[in-house]
Amino acid sequence: MNRATDVLADWDDRIGQSPASLHDQRQTQEISDLRRQLKNNRQVRQQLQDQVDAAATVIAVLLAENTALREQATKQSAVIIPLDRTHFISE
Repeated sequence: MNRATDVLADWDDRIGQSPASLHDQRQTQEISDLRRQLKNNRQVRQQLQDQVDAAATVIAVLLAENTALREQATKQSAVIIPLDRTHFISE
């Protein structure tokens, strides 16, 4: 049988075109496609996570600045500055 290369080639050809083999080939291709899609989805998820982390950092900084400005505005508005009435009296 090892010498019958034509027979073996014909056998391999028929096996390669059998319904079971075609099914296996489709499954193998589908698994490859799904793995590629999973890899791409993981990369996109990581990019989105990086954007969320950056946005959270900016939000935290803005919140701290906003709180400091509110405290500063509260302290300034509580200060009463007396006006010199002599400037407002008509002569």
